[in-house]
Amino acid sequence: MEKKPISLACRMDSERAINLTKKIFEFLVKKGEIVQMETRIAPKIFPHSGKDLKEMTKDNTKFLVSVGGDGTILRVAGGLPPRNSPPILGVNIGSLGFLDETNERNVFNDINRVLKGDFLIEKCSKLAAFLLKDSEEIRLSNALNEILIVSSKSSKVLLASVKIDGCYLNRSYLDGIIVSTSVGSTAYNLSAGGAIVKSTMDVMQITPLNSFARSGLKPIVLPIESEVEVQLLRPRLSAKIIIDGQKTLKDIQPKSIIRVRKANSHTSFIRLSKSISDNYIRRLRKKIIGTIKVPLDDSPEEEINSSF
Repeated sequence: MEKKPISLACRMDSERAINLTKKIFEFLVKKGEIVQMETRIAPKIFPHSGKDLKEMTKDNTKFLVSVGGDGTILRVAGGLPPRNSPPILGVNIGSLGFLDETNERNVFNDINRVLKGDFLIEKCSKLAAFLLKDSEEIRLSNALNEILIVSSKSSKVLLASVKIDGCYLNRSYLDGIIVSTSVGSTAYNLSAGGAIVKSTMDVMQITPLNSFARSGLKPIVLPIESEVEVQLLRPRLSAKIIIDGQKTLKDIQPKSIIRVRKANSHTSFIRLSKSISDNYIRRLRKKIIGTIKVPLDDSPEEEINSSF
């Protein structure tokens, strides 16, 4: 059986990421592995091994190593084929890297574990966005984290109507609306006041941005089979649609309708814990929630009872 290559992608504006990718390339070659580079990084490491992300599938790629941070993973996940894409091993060199599984210090030991088959696969659902134009749906890019609809003018609020599964929910003045996946619940959604949702739950979440007084729209968690429809109602105020912070569609005109529903694709991550649940809680504790050391004997002060 023909040996499948391992693919490498990295953050291009970071010498640190490029240098680590070179070391990973050399490490894998010494292991006897076939290595192919994302087209944009190939000239800096091994020019004749370039391959576009859109051409990488499970059929021709064992797995993909993404060196950078969450932004790099979102770019890579968005560039891979919507179906049958290879699993991603994220290597964090940034400040957070919630989606990443390893880092500079542990990457070579962790790659050895993956090569031995000592890993789990976490499958994460994505959302698909559509722009309705003349009764025809124009498909936009899929989102691993979120679809963000915001005012084109930072000083002007949108007036937006929201429907769920065709049923009218609310009309609000607000800066914008986030529709996120469970994976994206710990990203912009969390900063905007949305809930943290475990990645194994197949849901989507609507979270308003700075709702105007008494507008009423609140964060809401829905089954991922739902369809969310947002209509822009304010005359002479256009909007922007930003997908995963990577792709921006400008000048979405008033009266436009944006629909969001589950995509027919997912992203797979390589995880190195005893279970997917254990892995998620560990990353959540370490990178999002944090912890403090509280003494176990920390009891409240005794009350002094007074009688009259």
